[in-house]
Amino acid sequence: MERRIEKMNHREFRNLVPEKIDTCFLPIGTMEAHGCTNLGTDITIPEFICSTLAEKTNSLIAPTISYGITRTLLPYPGSMTVSPESFQRYVSDVVISIFRAGFKQLIIINGHGGHYDELRTIAKLAWEKQKGKTIVIHWWELCEHITKEIFSESGGHAGINETAMVLSADETLVSPELCKEIKPFFVRDGSYVYPNPAPMLFYKKDERKSFFDKNSPRLDKEKAKKYSDAVLKYIEKFINEVKEGWKINL
Repeated sequence: MERRIEKMNHREFRNLVPEKIDTCFLPIGTMEAHGCTNLGTDITIPEFICSTLAEKTNSLIAPTISYGITRTLLPYPGSMTVSPESFQRYVSDVVISIFRAGFKQLIIINGHGGHYDELRTIAKLAWEKQKGKTIVIHWWELCEHITKEIFSESGGHAGINETAMVLSADETLVSPELCKEIKPFFVRDGSYVYPNPAPMLFYKKDERKSFFDKNSPRLDKEKAKKYSDAVLKYIEKFINEVKEGWKINL
């Protein structure tokens, strides 16, 4: 069954929403340099998650919002941005429109760390205006415990976690040779650097190995598959837990 709304016609949609399907996924990302993965890494991963989980959660998938709020990596080639005000206004309109189309529940899969405050505000607005129930998932943060379990590290921007997810989604979007040329930057509290001096960032001391293992990129396809399977399974479980709570208590 086709799950992507843009591939459906209006009669197909009418026959499904909301009687048979009341939940919608919305992938959100941005265009930003990611070391040895594609500029659209923050798009590729949410789309991969949505396409995998839509059938399992009996959901449809709204068209991706691909332009987001890129900040300290904006000066890198190919990075693009919109203003926080434009992003919040546009995404708010999209979300409200999704609920007006008949959906009762929305699952936003966010691929970019620059959207926290805006998406939180939008979720509240959706309830106030449409009584729409929204789950916002920042997948790398929700699944950090899985990253630590499988890779013994927390990951980072263009780190082992993002690279593994892209590798599972589409290995042609990973360029291992670039990893050898880039020295990752350790982002420390108490400082602000603009632009960031590398498109590969880590946030916890002594975790630079998340990018290198004996000076080589860690691109184990089997381990990447194990990681992505665990991430997808956990997100599905989390979604079902929230929806069950809504059903019982709200």
